[in-house]
Amino acid sequence: MTANMPIDFDDYQQDFAYCEAIIKKHSKNFHTAFSQLPKNKARSVYAVYAFCRRADDAVDECHDPQLLANMSQQLQRLKDAGSDQDRLSLYLDDADPDQAIWRALAVTFITYDLAYQPFFDLLTGQEQDLSFQQPVSEAELSDYSYYVAGSVGLMLLPILSSQANAIQAPAKQLGEAMQRTNILRDIGEDLRMGRVYLPKETLAMFHVRENDLSLGNQLASFIDLWEYEATIAESLYDASFAMMPLIDQDCRESLLAAALIYKEILQVIRKQHYQVIDKKQVVPKQRKLQLLFSAKKMLRQADLEVN
Repeated sequence: MTANMPIDFDDYQQDFAYCEAIIKKHSKNFHTAFSQLPKNKARSVYAVYAFCRRADDAVDECHDPQLLANMSQQLQRLKDAGSDQDRLSLYLDDADPDQAIWRALAVTFITYDLAYQPFFDLLTGQEQDLSFQQPVSEAELSDYSYYVAGSVGLMLLPILSSQANAIQAPAKQLGEAMQRTNILRDIGEDLRMGRVYLPKETLAMFHVRENDLSLGNQLASFIDLWEYEATIAESLYDASFAMMPLIDQDCRESLLAAALIYKEILQVIRKQHYQVIDKKQVVPKQRKLQLLFSAKKMLRQADLEVN
């Protein structure tokens, strides 16, 4: 979608820099991948990420439903603004540093055909964490994963593809795959916050009690459970790759790299003997660079097969 008014992203350079600092601090994986995008598309991704991060912080750091309510109100104001200039004029209070996120987001909404519903859905998912209940089934976990991560895939699609409406399903699959990866990486961290995201039915299937989870890789049944969940995540990654031909050519490498780097977290955990209780596993920087190269190679090979 073409902007209704001309936007010079450089006029908002400090706002986008503020958003980039947030993604650099909280997700080196995503920054490594999406920094390869064309400059303004990268900036737009940073703005979306910063919005998502602030919603996450409202729950995990502040435990404050009012902060989420305020974000929902801000988003509704942005949606209801009568013109592009009205959208930009909403956020002129430099006394609040997070106004930078909203200004950058306003520029992104003006420039790309972003849908508002996925942004509201993400806030709904964060509200679920405020009154957390362990999912009973894999279906419930999938529903939750849409709200907190699949929704992000839908947020980003219009930035990454001119055919976003045709690839909604694989975008949601990629978001769910990444969320399930987070859950498998953060079992120990979540336990310390009193949360278990692994479904009750799946725990029972592997005869793992909630109290057993803190023993982690000391239990063979824990490893079997972890591998079962990892297989689901990996199948979602593989299914999501079907959208790559409909991703804009200048965005394919970054999106594929992001997926490969995140998927690699599962391999790192395996190599570290399933140590996820007391240590947060990360993909080494050198391996990330190798995966960037792998993304280039995979796309080049796909082009050769088509031609």
